[in-house]
This record gives sequence, structure tokens and C-alpha cells, in this order.
Amino acid sequence: MFSGLAASPPVESAPTIARLPRVVPRSLFSRALLIVIMPLVILQAVLAYVFYERHWDSVTNWLAVGFAGEIGLVVELLEAASTQEGKARVLDLAREHFNFAVSLEPDGALHPAAEISGLSSDGALENRLDETFSRALDRPFVIDTRPVAPPKRIAVYVQLEDGLLRVLAPRKRVDSTTTRVFIGWMVGLSLLLLILAIYFMTRQVQPILRLAWAADNFGKGRDVGDVRLAGPTEVRQAGAAFNLMRKRILRHIGQRTELLAAVSHDLRTPLTRMKLELEMLAHGHAQPGDLDDLRSDVEEMVNVVDGYLAFARGEGQEAIVATELGPLLHEIAQRVSTERTRVEVELESPVALPLRPIAIRRCLSNLVHNAARYASWVGLRVAAQGDHVWIAIDDNGPGIPPDQREAVFKAFYRLDRSRNPSTGGVGLGLTIARDIVLGHGGDIELRDAPEGGLRVLLRLPS
Repeated sequence: MFSGLAASPPVESAPTIARLPRVVPRSLFSRALLIVIMPLVILQAVLAYVFYERHWDSVTNWLAVGFAGEIGLVVELLEAASTQEGKARVLDLAREHFNFAVSLEPDGALHPAAEISGLSSDGALENRLDETFSRALDRPFVIDTRPVAPPKRIAVYVQLEDGLLRVLAPRKRVDSTTTRVFIGWMVGLSLLLLILAIYFMTRQVQPILRLAWAADNFGKGRDVGDVRLAGPTEVRQAGAAFNLMRKRILRHIGQRTELLAAVSHDLRTPLTRMKLELEMLAHGHAQPGDLDDLRSDVEEMVNVVDGYLAFARGEGQEAIVATELGPLLHEIAQRVSTERTRVEVELESPVALPLRPIAIRRCLSNLVHNAARYASWVGLRVAAQGDHVWIAIDDNGPGIPPDQREAVFKAFYRLDRSRNPSTGGVGLGLTIARDIVLGHGGDIELRDAPEGGLRVLLRLPS
């Protein structure tokens, strides 16, 4: 890029309509948490529905079919056995291979009370088993799945011709344990995710609360300093924008305070002289040059007041439009160029920026006039880099000492301590220029020019 860079009459009020309660919470934390919780609840509801309608139903059905088939086999073998020894052998085989606790009560019978007691609290499982056993057995039966049954066991009573068959089987033979495991994991993971969401949401909301606190205090006139940049990128950008706004407001307030002080100082001297000259004219003691001195003092006051009004008025009401820098710079160079000072313009390529044309012309004119006042050559260079455009104004003049390069931006600050208007302006040129650049979201700084003079470097967003 560059080298070296009145009140209405009362009316009858309308009837008050009760407003419905707000469904969406007001705070950002609650809304963000709701965004996390709602999909989680919906997902769990869908998974639970799919699990109970598909997985649990299918698994329970196959378990019930197998269990009913095994009991049906035992019933068939018992009825086929003609002797007590054969029946005992069948019961032993059922205990050994099916892990059943079985017994055959001779002359036993199912009573209505037994059938009523067979009603279970587990309605879904009870209904499934009743349906399956009704298809597998053609004999009366009662299924007992109540908790009062032996621990983790299920009892089945089947009415045979020669007795009552009682079968105790492990509950896991007909009930899938994955249901409780699934619910446990689902609830546990949901709680874990909720805790993590609350933790991270709290950390994300804290920077926003700090920014709101800083903005509220700054609005009340309490300067709390810069906001510490933390949190996600968007919050950091908001914090950086607040810090930049705070600095601009403080600088604006400081400049206006300095402005009032400087104006009172600059006006006091010519007013004093004018009062003295008027007194001398009133008493007939005027000298030949007193009238010219009076005109000079009036002109000096006009310049000071004009500079003050120009600075205080600002350019904030002007609309931003796309502005070509090339024609603007050539126009300024043509106006400033004289026989003593040569002004050159160098553009790498045509550049158009969203600017306030009058304000930016005033800014560049102030800078170029300042350079031309002390130098025989002034160069204007423009280059685009990324999302910014750089404008360099170089000269071969005496420059400005590094220790005064920040001070010259203060209102009414002049390197010439005599404050003589004939040796320069009223000290507002650089102040106005920086205010205009900052108002466009850019920045301005002073450096050493490669030609040995001063470089004024402007950075404007594209």
C-alpha cells in the first residue's frame, strides 16, 4: 500500500379487556433456556411414543408368546402323562429347562375369588398376556402380576382336568427391563443437559447484563470505563461498539468544554483591545492607525466565532451517499494548487465510499490547506485494503513533532503559541477533520512522510 504507513379534554375510557398471560418469557435467559428445553421435551415425547408403540410392544409380544408356548407345552405334557411319576417328570423338566417353579394341586380349582384377585395393576402387560394365553391355551387360566406375588415373579394358574397347575416364572420372561433403563437414561441425560444448558446460558447472559449495566450507568452520567469484552462474537461486537461510542461521547464532551474555554480566551483579548480603542476614540485621543486596529480586532473575532460555529454545528444532519473519491480529490487539488505549492493525486483504482460529501470535502480541504500552508509539494494517495480505504496526505514541509501530534487535534490548539491569526487559523482544522472521520466510522493519525514532512493517514470503512 503506502510506504511508511396542549392536553386533550377527558373522554370516557374504554372498558378494560383482560389481557392473556404472556406465554413467551421476557428475559433473554428464559427465552434461550426455553429454546433448549422445548426441542428436548419434544424429542423425548417422540422417542417415548416410538419406544412404547414399537420396541416395547414388539418385545413384550414375543416374550409373551414364548412364555405362553412354554406353559402350553407343560400343560400338554401333563395331560399326556398317565401316571403320577410321568407328571412329576414333566414338572422336573419344566423346573430344569424353563426355570419355572411349578406345582400341580390335585383336585384344585379356580374360584371366582381367584379370578378377581388375578386382576393386576400392570394393565398393559396383563392385557397382552391375556390375549396371548387366550390364543395358546384352550383351558381356564388366571395370570397374577401383582406386586404381592413373590419378588420379581409372575404367577399363572391353569385349570386342568385332574388339578390346578401353578407356575411361578421370573418376571423378566414377560417384561422387558429396557423400559426402566430407557426411562432412567432419558431422564438422567435430560437433567444433565438441562444443567449444562443453564450453566452455559448463564455465562452467555452475563456479558449482556454487564453491557446493559454499563450503558445504564453511562446514560446516568457515571463513567464506568470500558466494558470487558467477553462472551460470543456478537456480544463482543456490541461491547466494542459501546466502548467506541463511549470514547466518542467523552471526546465530544471534552472538546466542547475545551471549546468554551478557548473561545472565552480568544475573544477576551480582542474585546479588551476594542474597549480600549473605543474609549480613546470617545475621548478624542485616537491615533491614525486605531481605526485599522479596530477593524482587525473585529475581523479576528469574526474568524473565531465562525470557527466556533462551524465546529459546534457539525455535519450530522447530512445524508450519506455513495461518493467517488477521485473527482473529489482532484477538485480539492485544483483549488489548493498555486505557483508556490504543487498538489498531486494518485489513485490505484476508482474508489466509491458511502460518505457525507460536504463533510468529507471539508475535512480533506482542511487537511490539504494545512499541508499547502507549510510545504511546496502535497501528495494525495488512495488505496483500498480489505474492508477499508486508506487516504494519505503527504507533504515536504517541516512536519509536526511526535510529542505534539495528538495535542494538535484538540480544539483551538495551535503550534504557534502567539495565537496570531496571521500565522494560521484558530486551531480547529484538525479537530473538525478528525470529528468528520470518526463520524464516518474511521480514524486519523499523523506520521512521518517518506519525503521528510508530515503524513496525515485517514482510514475509512468501505
